[in-house]
Amino acid sequence: MAVKLSREEQYGIMALVDLAYNLDGGPAQVRQIAKRQRIPQRFLEQIFAKLRQADVVVGKRGPRGGYSLAKPANEIKLEEVMQALRPRLQEDDRSDAPALANLIDNVWSEIEGSFHSTLRQVSLANLCDRAKALGIDDVDKVVSSSSSMN
Repeated sequence: MAVKLSREEQYGIMALVDLAYNLDGGPAQVRQIAKRQRIPQRFLEQIFAKLRQADVVVGKRGPRGGYSLAKPANEIKLEEVMQALRPRLQEDDRSDAPALANLIDNVWSEIEGSFHSTLRQVSLANLCDRAKALGIDDVDKVVSSSSSMN
């Protein structure tokens, strides 16, 4: 059984890796990232709003505006991204829960702790390095049709 990412989490991580891969110090527009990564633009705008609220990215308005990373890619860990995009689950602190339910909850907490520990070890820079090592080039493709449409 694999841990599945929501579409929002997957798109958010893809967009951030794209941003880190192509940053060159300047901001990128959502429509450019959406086009490169084939992500619906409106959905990506909602994702970036959450990432901005969590201080993962910063936005700049205007014709040369867009989003850029709030800090270096090697300092942005997947745990921070997941916390920004994953909905908060309500804790169920029932004092009348059966002992077996408490045992399962404790084991699940240990598993979540291991999961978060792994997320803390992987940065956007790590993902960029892996993409380069695997020869993934769709991260840096600039869609030529976008410049001809303007």
